[in-house]
Amino acid sequence: MIMSLLSNFFQTTGPRTGFLTIPATAMVFVLPLLLASCSGPEPQTLEAQVAGLLEQNEHEQALELLGDAGEDHPGAEELRVQVHLAYANYLTHEADHLAMGARMATALRHYRRVAELDPGNSRALTHIELIEGIYEQMGRNIPEGVAE
Repeated sequence: MIMSLLSNFFQTTGPRTGFLTIPATAMVFVLPLLLASCSGPEPQTLEAQVAGLLEQNEHEQALELLGDAGEDHPGAEELRVQVHLAYANYLTHEADHLAMGARMATALRHYRRVAELDPGNSRALTHIELIEGIYEQMGRNIPEGVAE
């Protein structure tokens, strides 16, 4: 209805250039752009937001986002497993800005959290065993606790 009103208005004004008037011709090209710009960007899914944060190694922000999502969000538990595992792997293999001892203790807590959330996760269990073995070989106490 709005299109027919606008079309009637534009067809009755301005010089004719064949089938449509000049303003009506402009409307054909401009109106779709205006309508598209009025609709905001689609909200990102929780999964997409978490993936974006993980790509930027923003693991703690991803965990905060998942904490805000609550337990009722479908797939949140699996996302938590993925984030804790990604964070632990990052701390174990990539992070170089932390001291080795603090880095491994934090990684161990995240691997334990993965094992708590997904008891059959072989990657987490293997890394827990590996890190605890390193602490034992060094004669140091194995850090306690699980990541939140």
